[in-house]
Amino acid sequence: MTKPTLRVKEIAKGKGITIESIAKKLGVLPSAVSQSISGNPTLERLGEIASALGVEVSELLAKPATGTIICPNCQTEIKLTAEKV
Repeated sequence: MTKPTLRVKEIAKGKGITIESIAKKLGVLPSAVSQSISGNPTLERLGEIASALGVEVSELLAKPATGTIICPNCQTEIKLTAEKV
């Protein structure tokens, strides 16, 4: 399975938020945040990062081209379907 692509840097840049300020909010070193977004972060860490950015966890995941995403925690492929609201 492929590693999921996270949009943390893209979202942070768009909001004018630095990795350093995310790290400060989480009480960790900037290198820990960088390792999380470059590696395989836990769902808990993704939640913390999403909260620091003021977005939902789902927004951190790359937009799927094929209607699926890969869970960053367990690497399971999840098929997305649209519901009419």
